[in-house]
Amino acid sequence: MKYYFLVTYLPEIHRDERKLKLRFGDLLGEREHIDASDWREIERLLLAGDVFLLGQLLAGKDPEVEYTFYGKEFWKEQIKAPKEVPPFLEEFLKTVSSGEAFGPAELNELYGLFYDHMEREASSDLLRSYFRFERDLRNILAAVRARAQERSPADHLVGSGDQVEQLESSRAEDFGLGQDLPWIERLLDVRDPLRLEDAVEQILWEFLDERIQQKSFEFDVVLAYLLKLELLERRLALSDERGMEIVRELEGL
Repeated sequence: MKYYFLVTYLPEIHRDERKLKLRFGDLLGEREHIDASDWREIERLLLAGDVFLLGQLLAGKDPEVEYTFYGKEFWKEQIKAPKEVPPFLEEFLKTVSSGEAFGPAELNELYGLFYDHMEREASSDLLRSYFRFERDLRNILAAVRARAQERSPADHLVGSGDQVEQLESSRAEDFGLGQDLPWIERLLDVRDPLRLEDAVEQILWEFLDERIQQKSFEFDVVLAYLLKLELLERRLALSDERGMEIVRELEGL
């Protein structure tokens, strides 16, 4: 299905935006103009917020996450008694709800399950490739931080595969990935955690631009716009307190 009106209606956005003319929630209000099968892709995108929320709740935190499919109260109940969770999380949640400790390894397992779910279930090639790319970027960042702190990257990586094995074993500065992933140099050159966050956003933004370069009114254009809005809103919402929290997270892995 082509989205001529919706795509034309979307105001142009840039990565350095400071004030948004359209928010993520505004696009969610356009459900009646979106085909049902395409809307399911948006629901899968919203699930990323649920996974983040669930991880925070299991770690003993109580975050506010604006865009989710299920929501905080749902997950609070499911943590107590997992009965209605998505099938891909059922066994995981039963395990952690039974009293097992929840730490970095369990958080990595949670995200690994989510990324595998998106790889299997997402119909949109853009959505599958975006979360695959995000997983790989997340792993490279984790390996860079681990090496800087003289820790083993293996304890901080999500999923499996050739790239994970290379990040675990390579002694090269760029983990032997620089030729295939030229943007990795940008991550290696940044020392300040907040500038690193900005570099990650730019890399993800460029990835989305490349993926829709030859597309005009396809649904992937709408999905890419939503993902960009998510990146922008996340950055614009950062307060000084949140900025310091990012610093602590990056320093502590």
